[in-house]
Amino acid sequence: MSQETTTQLLALPTEYGIPGEGGKAFSAAEVDQRSASRMLRVLMIFAWTLAGAVVVSALLGYGTPLSNWLAGGWFAVFSVLLIAWPKMDLAWHRGISVAILLLVVARWSAAWLLAEPADAIIGVMIGLLYTPVLVIITTLLWGRLSLYIGAATGLMMGLVAFLGSSREALAVAYLNDWRIGPLVLSVYGLFSWLLGIWVRERDELRETVERVERLRRAANTDTLTGIANRRVAERRLNLFATGQRRYAVMMIDIDHFKLINDTHGHDTGDLILQKIADILKGRMRVQDIVARWGGEEFVVIVESVTRDEASSIAESLRHMIERDTQEILATTISIGVAHSETGQSLDRILKRADEGLYAAKNSGRNTVVTV
Repeated sequence: MSQETTTQLLALPTEYGIPGEGGKAFSAAEVDQRSASRMLRVLMIFAWTLAGAVVVSALLGYGTPLSNWLAGGWFAVFSVLLIAWPKMDLAWHRGISVAILLLVVARWSAAWLLAEPADAIIGVMIGLLYTPVLVIITTLLWGRLSLYIGAATGLMMGLVAFLGSSREALAVAYLNDWRIGPLVLSVYGLFSWLLGIWVRERDELRETVERVERLRRAANTDTLTGIANRRVAERRLNLFATGQRRYAVMMIDIDHFKLINDTHGHDTGDLILQKIADILKGRMRVQDIVARWGGEEFVVIVESVTRDEASSIAESLRHMIERDTQEILATTISIGVAHSETGQSLDRILKRADEGLYAAKNSGRNTVVTV
């Protein structure tokens, strides 16, 4: 992977509010499984419709007894499954895919070993048409088991065709050729092998994406507190500085933090930092940024607020921290708030927020100053 590609991936949207975050993210395997579940349902609806058409034709006097009886069975089974489908989870979908595949193989077996020529042709066609689709669906649902499922399917269908080809009754349908069985086995074996390669490559791709995701999180997360780091905050501020958005920047500093470390130890200081990070993250909206700026300083970036709203939010943060840190050690903070101005540079708004913070410190700490 090139350095440029890695850098681009590290800059991808994150859970810290960079545009693009939002609903739950799914892994490649989960996306495959959800897609396969939808495909399985569509396939069942399609098969249910065809089976229903055969049942109707049977009532009109068409078809053979075996085909009509089997079509009625398919129609009943799929009716139950489709009604219960909304209440089923992934485990059920996996089981259903294998069960339907086994039923198709059973229909294939009946065609070769028991059915008369007319019914045999229908069974063979059903097996040849439905089995590849079902093998693909089970591949997506079961992942690494796909090779075994496909190979087992090919083995069963090939063996049945080989045995059934000896039946003289199938000579009329030109199915009494022993080469059909090995051909089916070979084709499905190749099909399963290719699917296995595809699954392995997708697994490797997923593992690569997961490694990059861990790297991205490490590059954008403060190790101690688990919130965003300064890099994320600066990236968001640069984004705002180039647009026309209304936002506020809050620079937060823990009062007398050096004294806390010296008196109570660095372990207590770390607990205070973690607690304050949790309070800030819990109070702010998902689209806002809460980041550790460095040392005992935090920065909060609030989007789409007025000057008065920003001051009110900062005051609520100050009060919550003063109240909720007492379980560890009573701690206060000072906050400087700067509201954005159109066309204002990143350096300028940070300087104003710093000026507000210094004013809060000089006025006795444990206060909010909006500039």
